[in-house]
Parts: sequence; structure tokens; C-alpha cells
Amino acid sequence: MSPNEQQFEAWNGGESVHYVDHSDRYDRQLAPFAEALFERAEPGVHHAVLDVGCGCGATTIAAAHRARRAVGVDISRPLLEVADQRARAGSLENAEFVVADAQTFAFDEGAFDVVISQFGLMFFDDPRSAFANLRRALVPGGRLAFVCWRGLEDNEWVSIVGEVVARHGDLPSLGGLAGGPGMFALKDPDETGALLAGAGFTGIEVEAISPNIVLGGGGSLDASSEFLLGMGIVRGLLGRVDPPERAEAIEAVHAALAERYEPGIGVGLGAGGWLVCASG
Repeated sequence: MSPNEQQFEAWNGGESVHYVDHSDRYDRQLAPFAEALFERAEPGVHHAVLDVGCGCGATTIAAAHRARRAVGVDISRPLLEVADQRARAGSLENAEFVVADAQTFAFDEGAFDVVISQFGLMFFDDPRSAFANLRRALVPGGRLAFVCWRGLEDNEWVSIVGEVVARHGDLPSLGGLAGGPGMFALKDPDETGALLAGAGFTGIEVEAISPNIVLGGGGSLDASSEFLLGMGIVRGLLGRVDPPERAEAIEAVHAALAERYEPGIGVGLGAGGWLVCASG
């Protein structure tokens, strides 16, 4: 089974459930990254926009409000069902969604003026081929803009769990292109720049962005803790703790969140990503 087949199974199965159930909360949590993305992508009224790994469609819908046409592509049918419902509820006729693997999907050459992605480009088993495919989908001189995660140490909302898990054993390897698809696959800006150049992109710019996020978009301490503990990466990390010690680890995570909780706002945590821009 190839890594992308594993991704397909995960995102059409258990990995999708938390995102479907909490899509609005994820949108609020990631809003600072979406704002930075659109400031650099600058989709205009005459543009066709491709949103890769669009998930529940928030960024595709935002692009549709700015552009002539917006197409969201994702391998997860459950997430795209939410996206489609959202677009219909907003009576958006210029937004559409396609269940496909952007690494191999036969996009029409030069069909898009802008390609965007919010944390959707870290999951390819052959990233060079994937980025080359996206470049072909762009008009000559078209714009690529995406955000991806920096490392674990730059993302308090994950490291707060990693620090607890590390007290009970070794943490898994969490990133780098050599490690294959995953949340931190594009954490090295030099590797990412070389990858894009090898796929034919030019004018590559990589900027660190470090907004504070509100976990789950806000809510009570218990609701925020429950939201974090339901995330796939957090479940995976805590799954490395032996069952007799897992309750203690979960309580330690809850206590760490309590230190960062502000009534009426929620749990504020540091987050770190790369904002990457290039020309096709």
C-alpha cells in the first residue's frame, strides 16, 4: 500500500470525523493563517483559483467571494460533503469541489491563475511530481501561495502534548521530506524551496509566520481540552503512552492548558508556519 493510499483511507475514515464534527471551530482556530494566505495570494475578480487540500471548504469559499471561479480539491469525501453544503448554503455558484488526489489528477493545463493551500500540501508521497502537476495547472506566471507547518518546537498547541508524552517515552519522528507524508513534512524551508525549484517554480519566497491561535476557536477550558484531545496527531501521540499512565498524561495536558486559559476567550497557544509564495 502506498503512503497516498494510506492517506486516502485515513481521510475518508477516522481522521475525517473530528474535522467534520468541528469544522467551524477549526476555521476559527486557523483564521490568522487564512488571513495571511489571502494577503499574499491576492485572488482577483478575473482569476480562477485552485485550492488544494481544501478540507471543509472555508478557504475555497473565501476565494470564491474574491475570484471568478474557485475549485477545491481534496481526497476526503466526508470533508468535501461539508464543503459542498456550505457553498450551497451561501448560494455560491462559482465554487465547486472535486474528490481527487492533486498529485496525479489531470488538471487542464493552465486552467488556474492562482493555486492556494492552507495546510494541505504536506501529504504527498511524491511531492516533486505533485508540485510539478500543480505548476502545469497554472497559467504561465501564475501564483502559488500556501501555508505549511514549521516544526514541533514552533507549535505550542502540539508541543504541549509532546512534552507530556516525552516524559513517558520517546517521541516519534515528526517530519521532514525524508520521513514521508505528514504534518511537518515541509518544515525545512530550504528543502521546500529546492522542491519547488525542481518542479519548475521561480521567484520562491518563504516567510515565517507565528500567530497566536485560540484553541478550537474559543470556549470553556473543558471544551478546549476535549477539542485538542480529539485531534488526530494528539490521539497518535497519547497512544504511545502505556494505558496505565495515559490518564495521568491527559490530566497533565489539561493542567498545562489551564495555565493558558483566559475566561471569555479560551486557550491561547503559539503556532508557527511558513507562508510560501512562488510563480509558475
